[in-house]
Amino acid sequence: MAAQNYQAINGSPYAGSLAPGSNPAFIINVPYAWDITVFAVQAKQTTNAFTIENYSLLSSPKNATITAQNGDMKRWVFANQDIRVLNARINLNEKSAIAFGANIRNYVYSNTSESDWQDTTRSLADYMKINLNHMPLSVQAIESTWAELYGTYAHNIIDDGLRILNAGITLKVNRALAYGYANAQELSYTSTANSYLLTTGSLQYGYSSNFDDIDSNASAATNWKNFYRTTRSSISADLGLEFIIRSNNNDEENSVYLYQTKIGMSIMDIGKNKYTQGRYSTYATTWLPGTTDTVLENKFSNITSLKNFNDSLASISQTFTQAVGDFYIYQPTRLVINVDQHLVNNFFLNAEITIPLLSLVPKKLLYMRDMNLLAITPRWETKSLGAYFPILLNTKGQVWVGGAFKAGPVLLGLHNLATLFSKNKSQTGGGYLAFTIRPGKNSEQQSGYSKDKLTKKERRNLECPKF
Repeated sequence: MAAQNYQAINGSPYAGSLAPGSNPAFIINVPYAWDITVFAVQAKQTTNAFTIENYSLLSSPKNATITAQNGDMKRWVFANQDIRVLNARINLNEKSAIAFGANIRNYVYSNTSESDWQDTTRSLADYMKINLNHMPLSVQAIESTWAELYGTYAHNIIDDGLRILNAGITLKVNRALAYGYANAQELSYTSTANSYLLTTGSLQYGYSSNFDDIDSNASAATNWKNFYRTTRSSISADLGLEFIIRSNNNDEENSVYLYQTKIGMSIMDIGKNKYTQGRYSTYATTWLPGTTDTVLENKFSNITSLKNFNDSLASISQTFTQAVGDFYIYQPTRLVINVDQHLVNNFFLNAEITIPLLSLVPKKLLYMRDMNLLAITPRWETKSLGAYFPILLNTKGQVWVGGAFKAGPVLLGLHNLATLFSKNKSQTGGGYLAFTIRPGKNSEQQSGYSKDKLTKKERRNLECPKF
C-alpha cells in the first residue's frame, strides 16, 4: 500500500494502523490495544520535464509559471497519491493483531528517450530538425487508479524474551477504477529538401472502457454509477516479517516498548489490476508514404475528440487496429527492507531500501513504478509527540530532505522541505496528512511480548506509561 510514503513513521512502533503500508508484520509491536486512522491523504511527485517557477508552498500561486526544461535529456514524470479512510488496527491478544480499511491509490509514470527541446521551438518542423541525431524517438506514459479493501493479520512466531519474530500478511480486494496508456516506439524520419518524412514507428494507446459510459448530459450520480459499473475486480497481497532484538536496559522510561534493533522485510503489492479496453483504444504501425511534418500538422492541429484523433491517425497508418479485450497493469511490486535502531531515550534512526522486483523479471510486463529507493530518518517520538527528518534518495538520483511532526492525533509531513521555501521546487516533493485516534493511557495494552517476562518496573510502565 502507499503508506510507505508516509515516510516519517516507517518502522516506528507508533505507526499503528498506518504500519501495514510498509510491512504487515509491523502491527503487533504497538504500545496500545487499538487505533483508527480516520482519514489520511498523501501525494508525491517529481519530474525533470518542466519547472514550476515563482511558487513555493509559502507563496501565492498567482505569479506561478510552468516552464519546459531546455536541452538534451531523457524526460520523465513520477507521481503517486493515496487516500485512506477508516483504517483500523486491533490487538486480538498478546501474540496476534489485525488491521483493515479502505484506500484509493493512483500511480503515474512517463518517460521518453533522449531528445532535445528548446524554448525557441515553434513548430513540429523545428522539433524534428533539432532531433535528427536522436532517432529513433520513443515515449511511454501510463496511469493506473484503483480502490482497495484490505485485511491484515500478524502473529508472533518466536518470543524468547530477548528476540522476537513476527509475521504478517495482507490480502486486498481491488477495484480497477481507471487507466490510461500511451506508447510510441521506433519513431524515425528523414530530412528532405523542404520537409521531414516519417519512415518507421508504432503508436499504441488505450484507456479503461468505463470512460465511454460518461454522458455529459447525465447527472453526476448517474455518471458515477455507470463509471463504476463496468470496473473489474482483482486480488493482491503483501507479505512481511519483523525481527526484534529487545533492549535489556530496564532503567529507561517505557522500556517495555523499547528495543535495540528492529529489522523488517516485506514484499508489497503482489498483484495486478484488470481493465477493459475503451472503444477508441488503438494500435497503429508504419506510416503511409508521403507522411511529412506538414501532413501531420494539418491532420492533428484541430483535434477535438479521441474519435477525431483516431480518424486522423488511421488516414496516415498502414496498419490500424482497435485494441479490445482485457488489459492488465501490474502493481508496483517491491521488496522493502527496513532497519530501525533505538539510540537513547526516545531517539531512533530508521533506514529503508526499496528494490523493485518486476524490473528483474525477464518477461516484459506492464507495471507501475515506485520512486522510493533509499531513506534514512532520524526521529524523536513518543505516543503523543514526534519530530522526523527523512532524507530520501529516489530512483532518479534526487536527494530530498523532508520533515514531519506528530501532535496528538495529527501527523503532517513534507517529502521535500525545499518546496516550502524555494520558488522553483514545487514539481518535486509532496506531502502527507493523517488523523489517527488512539486510546488513552489507561486503555493501553501490552503487545508483542509475554507479560510473565516483564520486570516489575516494566509492568508498572505498562499500566501507566510515561512520555
